[in-house]
Amino acid sequence: MTGLVVVLDAGVLDRAGSNKEFRWVLHELVARGWDPVVPAVVLAEAVTGRPTDAPVNQVVTQLGTVVTTEPTARLAGHLRFRAGRASGRTIPSGIDAIVASHAAQAGHGVVFTTVPSDLQLLLADHPQVMVDTS
Repeated sequence: MTGLVVVLDAGVLDRAGSNKEFRWVLHELVARGWDPVVPAVVLAEAVTGRPTDAPVNQVVTQLGTVVTTEPTARLAGHLRFRAGRASGRTIPSGIDAIVASHAAQAGHGVVFTTVPSDLQLLLADHPQVMVDTS
């Protein structure tokens, strides 16, 4: 994927299921040619296997998921290592790093997240990717 992407983390995937206004924002981005990216691993944080997952499942049915390839996973590892060294604090999660690496590989885009600090740290060297908490 080399176009404009909108990558969702687990918190935002949950928000997309419950917030009509946010679903409209996503719909508009997709209608304007943005590619939605939901790394399949994000589902591990977003679903519980209970009926309450229905709104998230509906969003996933509409947007789909993407597989994390080996190069994307390797970039995620690099981003985590660099972020840990730069911050001197706890290294961001592997799932956050995968979300960041999908966005970084695309070239330009936005990551929607409910907790921006780790994603901003992971994407510090990728100013063409915006981190947003809309």
